Amino acid sequence: MSIDRIKEKLHAIQARIPMVRGRGEEATKQALVLPMLDALGYDIWNPTEVCPEFEADFAIKKLGQKEKVDLAIVVEGTPRAFIEVKPVDCSLDGHNGQLARYFNGVPSVSLAVLTNGTEYRFFTDTGEPNLLDPTPFFTLRLDGVDLGLDVLARFHKSVFSPGAIREYATELNYTAKMTSFLRQELDLRSREPSDALVRWILAGEGMYEGRVMASVLERYRPIAKNALQIVLRDVVRRSVAALDEGVSAPTRAEVDLGVPAGAPAAPAPAPRAIVPAPASAEAGAPDTGEPSANRGIVTTQGELSAFAILRDQFGQSAIGAARVFDSAVRKDVPIEVAYKDTTVYFGVYFNKPSWWFVRLQLDCKQPWVAFNVEPAMAPSLLPAGFSLLPATSFGEVRVGIRGPDDLHALNRIAYAAMCRTLEERKRGSEPPTSEPSKSN
Repeated sequence: MSIDRIKEKLHAIQARIPMVRGRGEEATKQALVLPMLDALGYDIWNPTEVCPEFEADFAIKKLGQKEKVDLAIVVEGTPRAFIEVKPVDCSLDGHNGQLARYFNGVPSVSLAVLTNGTEYRFFTDTGEPNLLDPTPFFTLRLDGVDLGLDVLARFHKSVFSPGAIREYATELNYTAKMTSFLRQELDLRSREPSDALVRWILAGEGMYEGRVMASVLERYRPIAKNALQIVLRDVVRRSVAALDEGVSAPTRAEVDLGVPAGAPAAPAPAPRAIVPAPASAEAGAPDTGEPSANRGIVTTQGELSAFAILRDQFGQSAIGAARVFDSAVRKDVPIEVAYKDTTVYFGVYFNKPSWWFVRLQLDCKQPWVAFNVEPAMAPSLLPAGFSLLPATSFGEVRVGIRGPDDLHALNRIAYAAMCRTLEERKRGSEPPTSEPSKSN
């Protein structure tokens, strides 16, 4: 998958828009929407993969005919995404209801797209399961496609993951809501703290023991405002100082990255050439396995390529058709390979983030990949030329790599990690769930 290739195809699609105007929904679908799916790696000529006029069992009959979804993305015989197409001249406002009816009726579908060929609105269920959110978690316009290519790449066939998309959408949705709420509550330049905020402060341990009446709120409101301004100024000063020292701000939560004192180093095969550090890396800096400063959460093309390789390895393995018991639904469910990005590593897991089997970090002095395998087994599973790195809180078994393509050579240890993760699930235990940083 190449983001540049996707961009090139989308610019070609955009050039067709004037010729499609006024020609209706079918022309929009054929000239704009299907080529978009083709750019994302889907076989638009294969109805078992891109199914036109998808007729679901839930469909409501109208005048003796069932409603049909314009396009359905089908993965291994199961519908995973619905696409509702409107004419290129049509506004998308007010058409969510029809799409929601389709989505809510098919539990296997995790993504719904409403489009007129020039604008794409992406929906999922970040609230109640199988209940479409009223607002999209991402909107893409072809005239501004450069701004959304990194997000659009997540929907490419090679990395499409229902679980990862739902988690990503949930974080986008609630980050926006919480940011808006905190901004409203804490921006006190031209307003007083709300009653709810003052009550919350007074409810703190050892704060105010009496009953919080209206008179108490009025008395303590200016005190709370002054205290908040002091704290916010202090946070700003520390952040500026951190930037002056060349440290990302706000600083990442402290994480134990070292090997426990006295722990023996893991045995390693013949040493492998280390990739030169990026120009921004400080000379002589120890390899902690952390990403470069100021990286933030950015899912890179390299990480998506790594995910595509691992998902393909799982699909072609002896356990590719395995099922696992999910206590949430009390039954065996198909295994889905998904990913979760964080500020310090990119994780690949089965069904739930805690069921991880691989973590990797490509944006650091020495790129590495961690496998959920027994440390004693690791040396025998490594091919020649790969070396084990010191254990950290991100994984006991870490291997130095040059890039995502090295995962092809590490297929044996990756398979062992998959098997161990599934065995732990069958025993009712979970892999180590060290989550030292927020996720994407």
